Amino acid sequence: MTRKHLLIILILFVVTRAALVGAGAVSLRFLESVEGDEYKHLLDGGPALDMWYRWDAGFYATIAIEGYDWLETRLPSADMAFLPVYPLLTRLASGISGAGCVWSPYLSTCATVGGLIVSNLALLGSCFLLYMLAHRRFGASVALRSVILLLISPAAIFLAGVYTESLFLFWVLLCFWLLDRNQFMLAIFAACLACLTRSVGVALVPALLWWVWQQHRGMTLRIRAVLALLPGAVFAAYVLGAGLVVGEPLAFFSAYEGIWGRSSSILDSILIYTREPVALFGWYPSWLDLIAAAAYLALGAWITWKWREKAWGIYALFATLIPIASGSLVGMPRFGGVIFPFYVQIARWLDRPWKQAVVYAISAGLALLFLSRFVTWRWIA
Repeated sequence: MTRKHLLIILILFVVTRAALVGAGAVSLRFLESVEGDEYKHLLDGGPALDMWYRWDAGFYATIAIEGYDWLETRLPSADMAFLPVYPLLTRLASGISGAGCVWSPYLSTCATVGGLIVSNLALLGSCFLLYMLAHRRFGASVALRSVILLLISPAAIFLAGVYTESLFLFWVLLCFWLLDRNQFMLAIFAACLACLTRSVGVALVPALLWWVWQQHRGMTLRIRAVLALLPGAVFAAYVLGAGLVVGEPLAFFSAYEGIWGRSSSILDSILIYTREPVALFGWYPSWLDLIAAAAYLALGAWITWKWREKAWGIYALFATLIPIASGSLVGMPRFGGVIFPFYVQIARWLDRPWKQAVVYAISAGLALLFLSRFVTWRWIA
């Protein structure tokens, strides 16, 4: 990475973070927010901090402060859906201890600050890793455009906020970066952390198997193929362990179905559009979710078919199919925000300044739209 591009990435990171905070504060000042007892706010920090304490951020903050409810009650609960790596790092960054924390007298504020630290450091690290991976294959221009697309992604509010997206993206990029350097065991470790950050980390397993098959033969292939299954085994062990604690081995999945309305069926994800009213965007279901799912599948198939880096395409396809298989397409627009080959492929298509201007404008505009709806409690995904 050249010093010039390093400086450009740092400047873009700071400017886009400042733009998000400014746009969020303006939205809270001039747009009407949904209010009610279930819509919580921070007690200090002002709009620039409160804007991040929305939706799932409350779960991550609560887990970081108090731990898992299922672990304390020994009963299935809603927080079983939230895997442990992100809230653990959030607690460490929050400075929470028995005497309080260094950021605020309110622990929810401390946890929010801690989550923002984790997410934004992970996002900055992801920018550098994405640049290096793309640069090695497609050159500096494509690499820089890929980073720009990441920073102005329509999913920007989730990549910057108290959500797992940016940390998960970091582990995934680190895994592929380590594979590039033939650091297989370290790549497996990064993949394990990805699986304990988001369940879609299991999508790395088929990509790792493909990489092993491409790189090795004989006994080495068989040994490394078994090791490539380790991230999936780690995820399964966590799910089973949590289930045994609450007296129901598959409680992770039953909680998803019973509490979060997910049925683990690709067919249900599509049939819901024939049974309920459909909006352009919103809670459930929406045309935007369906369009995003179809676009991601098409883009993943294109990458798998066209690129020499088949492992990237395989990851992209499985990272799209896993959330579709959850029985609902809710959240699909943001789920694509952590599928890094998409940024690289779109960057490759933007080979003319006018194309870049159009796509950057559309992406940034959608980012601001989604942000305004997010901070005013109107739309989660």
